[in-house]
Amino acid sequence: MPGLVALVTDFGDSPYTGVLRAVVKSIDPSLELLDICHCVQNFSVLAGAYVVYTTYRWTPKGTVITVVVDPGVGSARAALAVKAGDYFFVGPDNGVLYPAVAKEGFAHGIQLDPERVVNAASQLFRGKLPGKTWQVSSTFHGRDVFAPAAALIALGWKPDALGEPISIADMKKVSLDYLERTEEGYKLKVIYIDKYGNVALSAQKGAIPLRQWQNVAITTKDGTFRATVGRKFSDVSPGELILYVNSFGFLEIAANMASAARVLGVSLGDKVVITPV
Repeated sequence: MPGLVALVTDFGDSPYTGVLRAVVKSIDPSLELLDICHCVQNFSVLAGAYVVYTTYRWTPKGTVITVVVDPGVGSARAALAVKAGDYFFVGPDNGVLYPAVAKEGFAHGIQLDPERVVNAASQLFRGKLPGKTWQVSSTFHGRDVFAPAAALIALGWKPDALGEPISIADMKKVSLDYLERTEEGYKLKVIYIDKYGNVALSAQKGAIPLRQWQNVAITTKDGTFRATVGRKFSDVSPGELILYVNSFGFLEIAANMASAARVLGVSLGDKVVITPV
């Protein structure tokens, strides 16, 4: 059965996404590809970590989750391949993989050696390589390190052949959970904003007593706004704000048929304070 490589990037509508797919298919055309998301906000490790954490479990067991949200490409940051639970995770060591790996349960990790990766991939590559050898670009490790490593792992290669072992303690860490009790209420962080302007917050179901509340005040750098506590968008009129638990189990603020991010004036990483009314 062919392996499955799933892609999460911040490449958007660009040739870079197609090149990742081309590399995987040129290493072995039987490999299957799944595009989870190419719309992670540019350079946002936090948003990328949220997307990986909330989506990987919907892929088949054994999937190689390949993440290219890599503002530090070409720097000293490491490249990783990690076995966690029933999945493999391949991507930069900037924290984007950590929440999903920790959730699934770290089993074995490798710091990828780019030279080993391209040497192994070159033996199988069925496309036309640029020049006589596969050179690793300093700005496109998605093409030259992560995609070929993912393809090799999906074909059954042992990750140990591609680098040196690491422990979970060696991984850079990013947390999707931030909740601070204040005199006014609860302070949280904006960790993701989707295409509709829905604002995902840094706490999961049960972290605050939503069931005891009917309305809340949401304070941002732009002011204080009133929202209804509900379960679905239609619990409020068009344009009104609602606080609810989203389909992935995180607290989220939406505006019915409008952008809550625009109404609230928030961006990724901003802090908000929620106060029961």
